[in-house]
Amino acid sequence: CPIMESKTQHGYLVLADISGFTSYLAATELEHAHEILRDLLELIVNRVTPLLTVGKLEGDAVFAYAPESGLPRGETLLETVEVTYVAFRDRLESIRRRTTCECNACRAIPTLDLKFIAHYGDYIAQNVAGGYELIGSDVNLAHRLLKNHVSEVTGWRGYALFTEKSLDHMGVRPGGMCPQTETYEHLGEINTYSLNLQKRYQELTDTRRVFIGPEDADVILTNDVAAPPSIVWEWLNDPQKRDRYSGGNHFTVGERPSGRTSPGASNHCAHGKGTSVETILDWRPFDYFTVEIKPLKMTYHLTPTSGGTRLYLYIRADVPLPRWIARPICKVMVKMSKMDKMGEVMARLIAEEYQPAPEPEGVGVVPTNTA
Repeated sequence: CPIMESKTQHGYLVLADISGFTSYLAATELEHAHEILRDLLELIVNRVTPLLTVGKLEGDAVFAYAPESGLPRGETLLETVEVTYVAFRDRLESIRRRTTCECNACRAIPTLDLKFIAHYGDYIAQNVAGGYELIGSDVNLAHRLLKNHVSEVTGWRGYALFTEKSLDHMGVRPGGMCPQTETYEHLGEINTYSLNLQKRYQELTDTRRVFIGPEDADVILTNDVAAPPSIVWEWLNDPQKRDRYSGGNHFTVGERPSGRTSPGASNHCAHGKGTSVETILDWRPFDYFTVEIKPLKMTYHLTPTSGGTRLYLYIRADVPLPRWIARPICKVMVKMSKMDKMGEVMARLIAEEYQPAPEPEGVGVVPTNTA
């Protein structure tokens, strides 16, 4: 078969691996186990795309990648990992609750978990007879990292392991990560940092929510965007993208007390001769986030639609005045800041530039090799 090789590319290499599936499969009925695996793999694929391109299903794992240019805001990769893990854990609980089956496969669902490997490096997409696969030393390293000592050292079953190189390119270093050095033949020592996703799941589900809903808002803005929520989220939070539709405002990243974007973090918005501080009050990728630019509080809520995303912006003036006075003040402030036009400009830019990646051949079909 003819083989064609494209040029070397640079980007993120990610593996999502269902922990415990080999022992789960050995102790359960194959038919039910296969159905559960299909459901979980499809969930993972749906969550990691379209920010990442799924290159291959590898038994009980999903291998995906993204060129660096596709993720200019590297922190979105961390958020994608966490959002996928939350969805995975919620799905396991949903399956457990709704099933009345007493087979071993259904009873053993709580033994499953999910781990991620993330690396940054070089790769080549190799064409073979109409299909393709990624090759390169960094691709090999990402797969070798599946065999690590994280669980042995920490006791964690659900975790995300990032190489130091990937975190450097992402530009984040979340607190509470476990540093380790893994050693592999021909590859040498690799510095890694791992995040406890089980603990992170509890933090995301237990943290107090700050959400300005339609009943609390003084102004409600709505825009339909022809792209999925993860893409819209990237445009809402990447400073360079925000500058393009913010009417002359210039955004820069401010304080990150926990080493990442989370409640308490801030951004700076320069406009004219002044600068405003935008403080994060709540942060739920890729669902909603709430910020404060005094005296306004705003919740951006992303809702999936058949055509992409409906973006709701709920704005409230946080002033010690009766609502019947505060509401028209808020409307004037929104009008003067041109906030009512920003969503329209962003939606137009996304429509012009966003191109969904074609689904690789074989994605969505569960492989028979689950060893």
